[in-house]
Amino acid sequence: MVEPILTILADPLAIALTLWILGDIVVERSGVINLAIDGIITFSIAVTFVAVQNIGYVQGLLISLASTIALSLIFATFINVLHAPHVLTGLSLNIAFYGVGALIGLRYMKSRSLVPIGIGKPILALIGVATAVLTWFTLYRSRLGTEIRACGFNPRAAEAAGVRVWRTRYIATIIGYTLVSIGSYIYTTIYRSGWSQYTGMGYGFLAITLAMASSWHPLIAYPIAIAFGYLYTSSYALQLLYGVPTDVVNALPFMVSLAVVVIVYATPLSKKVAMPKALGEVYFREERAA
Repeated sequence: MVEPILTILADPLAIALTLWILGDIVVERSGVINLAIDGIITFSIAVTFVAVQNIGYVQGLLISLASTIALSLIFATFINVLHAPHVLTGLSLNIAFYGVGALIGLRYMKSRSLVPIGIGKPILALIGVATAVLTWFTLYRSRLGTEIRACGFNPRAAEAAGVRVWRTRYIATIIGYTLVSIGSYIYTTIYRSGWSQYTGMGYGFLAITLAMASSWHPLIAYPIAIAFGYLYTSSYALQLLYGVPTDVVNALPFMVSLAVVVIVYATPLSKKVAMPKALGEVYFREERAA
């Protein structure tokens, strides 16, 4: 009984997806619509693959972290300093990040595969659980988390209370994309162990969707990610064992996510996990004096 549960909790795709979703939650809790995440995940996977092939697994992780955070800070600068629209900025930068990732991968890869890292199931499961709990603790039980959520709820009130909104959003971006980079590393070195042009494209938008399905709450996002990952990777087994039609199997992960949304919003949980009210709002600090 324990082994099947451990296998589900330690699924590398589910763990990577968990980290992507949690990273998105941290960024969007600060009030920033995180549409650049898809391009950055695609870029991060390409950089991880090339760096691991050329200089090693540990160095590859460090380079992936540094480059991913650097791109995310470019995105944050457009939003926080240049006051660019969140949606337009994210979608525009995605195109650039797709291209840069593809260029790096095609130019520097040695082969289209690498030797996967052998990590035990208990360690992988622990990574997922610990990251979800730590993210929840940071957002809901620490001063920094309170400031991040305040910026996403009402940045003007937060600024009036002494919170430096731009600085807090930069910190949220760094924390969020650290998680995203680690998720991309797990996806590349443990789950896929290979790369082709634009590998990872679409996972960022999936992470945004599942973050919304969880109402941006880490402890709800974790089981959603695990359920989605399990159903996604078990699709062929469901078809072979139970004769489930292909269309139903493909839709099943999304149907489960939708069911979670219905459960959350049809119960008292909806009052405790409300969305960031200022999400996507272009914030000008000067408006305080207006």
